[in-house]
Amino acid sequence: MAHDKSRLFSVRDNTSLFRIIYIVDLILCQIGYIGVPAVVFAVFIFIWGLSLFTKKHIINFNIKKVNYYGWLLLFIAANIITVIIRGYDDGIWESLGMILNMPIIFFMFYGLHSEARDEPGKKRIYKEIYILSNVMMWLSFAANIFSLITLYYVGRSITYYYGYLVVYENRFTGIYYNPNLMAFTSFCSTVCCHILWQGDFIEKVTGKPITKIKRIIILLCAALNLGVIFLTDSNATALIIVCYTITYITYRLLGGQAARIGYILKRVAALILTFVFITAGIFCARYLVQTGTTQTMNAQEESMNVFEDNGDELNKITFEHENKNLDSGRIKLFKQGVNVIRHHPIFGVGKGNITKYGNRYNDNKMKYSDFHNGYLTIIVCSGFVGFIFFMGFAVCLGKRMAKTLFKVSPAIRSDIFPCLASFIAAYCVYSFFEKTLVFEISFMITFFWLILGYATVCMAGYEGDDYETHAFTSSDHLEKLINRKRLLHK
Repeated sequence: MAHDKSRLFSVRDNTSLFRIIYIVDLILCQIGYIGVPAVVFAVFIFIWGLSLFTKKHIINFNIKKVNYYGWLLLFIAANIITVIIRGYDDGIWESLGMILNMPIIFFMFYGLHSEARDEPGKKRIYKEIYILSNVMMWLSFAANIFSLITLYYVGRSITYYYGYLVVYENRFTGIYYNPNLMAFTSFCSTVCCHILWQGDFIEKVTGKPITKIKRIIILLCAALNLGVIFLTDSNATALIIVCYTITYITYRLLGGQAARIGYILKRVAALILTFVFITAGIFCARYLVQTGTTQTMNAQEESMNVFEDNGDELNKITFEHENKNLDSGRIKLFKQGVNVIRHHPIFGVGKGNITKYGNRYNDNKMKYSDFHNGYLTIIVCSGFVGFIFFMGFAVCLGKRMAKTLFKVSPAIRSDIFPCLASFIAAYCVYSFFEKTLVFEISFMITFFWLILGYATVCMAGYEGDDYETHAFTSSDHLEKLINRKRLLHK
């Protein structure tokens, strides 16, 4: 009995298990029909996360072990002040919910590097990365295969409480209730495939080299993910793929190399050409996949060719945006957000009040409760005070991460850190066009903070003994470490 109780407590206090279960459940929340029970289950996992945060960071006072915790605490404080200033209204509960989510994403996900201060902790986190990457790869593979089956055997839009399944506005959405969510989840799975491709990482975790069969499986899963992304016709996800690829190639060309002007100029020229070819290649591949699938679908019987939308006229599936505007209405949302900021620039209005204040200052024309721009949403919700605190954190961590990526020895090339850093850089660009960064309780945002935590663990490994935790500012310890290594090599 005592043994069973001990095992129960060990499961309850297992932060790695919490993170993996929470990520998987947030993915399931995006899928039709099972999304509702997954949301209910997410509430209990959320409470579990808050209890873990309370025990590990409040009671044990481990917040100071999280890098740049000062900026994060100030950001949370700015949002609490915003709620107090706005007073009680209908949106207060959503705003409070976002504030409760911040300790989880800031300290239980990004702050996971505080659990890797010793060698056993690092090994545990690396094993977590390996397990989660496999789970993500296979879960996305199963969801995408099932989605393609529904596309070929159902071939029409299915009305669902949250929207439409299978096809929506000529965009492949499969078993997800939104094509953008399907595209982003598939992209994250592709990044996990890239992580699992790194042979040194696999050998470090499992003690065995990666097999040829596993490499073939990884390639097939990645190819399926890309095909699904192209069918969703998500411009934002196409952009994040380009940014991820370019960032990784930039590192491969310039990382860990001596700063010779001629060498750098040649590499920059090669990088520009690579950018052009990759961008053109991705959009050409998307066109070919869409066209090929369209011809295949329309070659079948008429009942498989068309989809119905509440009795509307039957249409052939073409997998092209019905909305021909490249910005998909984001410029209008940006202008509406600026109008709200002009009236409340200091502390903002809070997440739950976006529609209320948006309609007030935009002649009741607010269509969404978000601006599809992570940075603009932070300013609207937290004001410039909160935005400055958030950017203080981002600049300090980003500067330190860039130094590690580009100045440490080429041995880092075989590690997963470049994959993680490339995802973070691409996501920061992606955040200009989607609901990202903080003010959503979703897979998209939680996964970003998780990758940020994993990257910080890898970064600490390269900083070695000089790695220290800082509340607000970066240190010069990494620079000293690099210079000392160069002197030793000389």
